[in-house]
Amino acid sequence: MDKHIEQAAAHALLDRGAAFHIPAPFLFRIFGKKKLRIVVKQLRLGTLVYLSEIPGWDDAEDLNVGDDAKQVIEQMGASAVSVGLKAIESNRRAVVKAVSACLLNSRWKIKLFRTSLSRYLMKVLTVEQLQELVMWLVIYGRLEPFMTIIKLLSTMKVTSPMNLSQKKIKRS
Repeated sequence: MDKHIEQAAAHALLDRGAAFHIPAPFLFRIFGKKKLRIVVKQLRLGTLVYLSEIPGWDDAEDLNVGDDAKQVIEQMGASAVSVGLKAIESNRRAVVKAVSACLLNSRWKIKLFRTSLSRYLMKVLTVEQLQELVMWLVIYGRLEPFMTIIKLLSTMKVTSPMNLSQKKIKRS
């Protein structure tokens, strides 16, 4: 019975999502809103493609998170893994584009607002905040098996195919 309760709690966390607060743009500040709340929810299958575009999964590293976050992550049956800081710093624009697509998590929202959100996130987020955001996207996207497949495919050596074309054989 305890296993069912834990699974129900994990599904409730997936539905609710994790919230982040970032400084609000100028127009929002005029009207008195100082922070924007960004909620990371479970990713759709089409959005996982954008998350896989983040370079640097080869050197993914474990993150040290607080006790509260650690409990939430354990309840969901995941681990705190993210792309390394060096990979994020060297490929920041690509990482921010993928993260903004994952935050929008809808086909039409991505097409309409991805570039503007990614520009804003480039200005506002630090590298550490971006790394934590990638970690939560990995957890809520259930990307761990997907990452394992990507790592295995990158190490796999593919040989050139045999020539299977039909040749005419000369009969004497």
